[in-house]
Amino acid sequence: MNTENDPIPHQPQINPFYVGGAVSPDKFVSRRSYINAAFLDVIPNRTCMAIQGSNGMGKSSLLRYISSPEIWTKEGFDPSEVLIIFLNCFQIQPFTAIGFWETVLNSLKKEAKDRVVLQSAIAQILLQGTYSVNELRFLLAEIGKSNKFLLLLLDDFDAALYENISYTEDEMRSFLSQFRTLANDGQEKEYLSVIVTCLKRLSDMGPNLKSGTSPWHNHYLQRYLKSLKNQEVLQWFQELSEKHSIQWILNFQAGIQEVSGGNPALVQNAGSILYRAWRDRDIETVLDFAIEFERANRQYFSGAWNQSTDDEKSLLKFIALSRLEGRVNRKRQYTLDEVDIILSQKDRELRQLEERGILRRCDDDEKQVYEFASSIMEWWVVKELENSQNEPELADRELLFLNLSSKQIKQTKTIMKQVWQYKDTAQSVAGWVGKLGGTFFKGFLGNA
Repeated sequence: MNTENDPIPHQPQINPFYVGGAVSPDKFVSRRSYINAAFLDVIPNRTCMAIQGSNGMGKSSLLRYISSPEIWTKEGFDPSEVLIIFLNCFQIQPFTAIGFWETVLNSLKKEAKDRVVLQSAIAQILLQGTYSVNELRFLLAEIGKSNKFLLLLLDDFDAALYENISYTEDEMRSFLSQFRTLANDGQEKEYLSVIVTCLKRLSDMGPNLKSGTSPWHNHYLQRYLKSLKNQEVLQWFQELSEKHSIQWILNFQAGIQEVSGGNPALVQNAGSILYRAWRDRDIETVLDFAIEFERANRQYFSGAWNQSTDDEKSLLKFIALSRLEGRVNRKRQYTLDEVDIILSQKDRELRQLEERGILRRCDDDEKQVYEFASSIMEWWVVKELENSQNEPELADRELLFLNLSSKQIKQTKTIMKQVWQYKDTAQSVAGWVGKLGGTFFKGFLGNA
């Protein structure tokens, strides 16, 4: 017991921001709509849901949250009624249907350690090495006899939707068909619910559909994990500021939203760097922050670019070029005519980029306006253009896709030449942090 004369124990200043993977349920923030979809729409009705989201959007964190027995109790459900299997499909290397079911059954065997009949049935199926729909239905029936049901939480389900050396398209088609039958047909489906996560729409992946067959993915409720809204990030920071006595973090909320685009992983990373700067005084300028932030999150930006189709890349380049006014050479300004008309013809591609959190629509009653959700992603695309081995130009295929007029083609080429000409003197990454630059020193003054 401490007395007045005892020294006050040192209070470690642990970084409240988490970087490096899925967050624990106690650190999970917001996403109430998706939590409700899981606990109120999908699980009670024993149906299936697919959650699409780009890297860093929090898909794994959401599944981890749903898998927690404490969260089940908090949400008003009895965790003893469910057997939960949480599986990352990319951990099955190489992915095969047999490898998938073996992993599921071995996990189920551990979960059902108090059920002798179920344990024996699983052991027998594993010994035989065959995993037909009938055998799996038998297991579900055994689970149902115990007044329980099975919840499969399958992270990175993308692994099951691409061929590999051990997994042909025919094998994929057979696996997905059997999986659909198991979850969608027969009385045993009442004892199974499935939630998967993936990078893209299920309809954009997987095997080609054969004529006369039902889509293997049409039994999934489709949800798209969106970027965090300004109000969600603000509420998160308000809670952190009160819990950790870091009121200064509120000064950075708008700037962090600008560089992260509301991507939860990028928000966490930006917050972590700023917290360390405040605690250790090892980051002195906004340029230091911007360089470290881009370096630490390069995999997210390169991933967003590499996962885009050629047409989506063309749009990203075009939007970046159309917004370069005054950025490349401040002595002159370069603009593109009728950008909104060109973009209005690419609604499908733009909506997909918006769903992935790369672009966002701005409020404008008169025209359709899109901009990059993250200013650093926009900088990254411009750097892609600058780093071209030859003087950058949009390829003929891209010009045809964008349906540019001769005047617009000329304007585009002029801007791209300026990008190349001034690439060594163009603004550094610090010039793209916007609101963060204006609040950087304000956030730390008085807190030293």
